Amino acid sequence: MDITITINTDNAAFEDNAGGEIARILRVTAAQFEENEGYLEKAVHGTPCRDFNGNTVGRIEVLA
Repeated sequence: MDITITINTDNAAFEDNAGGEIARILRVTAAQFEENEGYLEKAVHGTPCRDFNGNTVGRIEVLA
């Protein structure tokens, strides 16, 4: 199984501190995997990554 996380950093949420926003998205993603039993199965169909403004900036996909 492969897990792909794609994050597009071309919007305002990344202007001041791109590394910090990427880290925040990865922490949210990690918490979803840790706290939500069905998240892995949901990610097989692709699930969005969102910036702190709620905009979709990428996807998490599990490739079985």
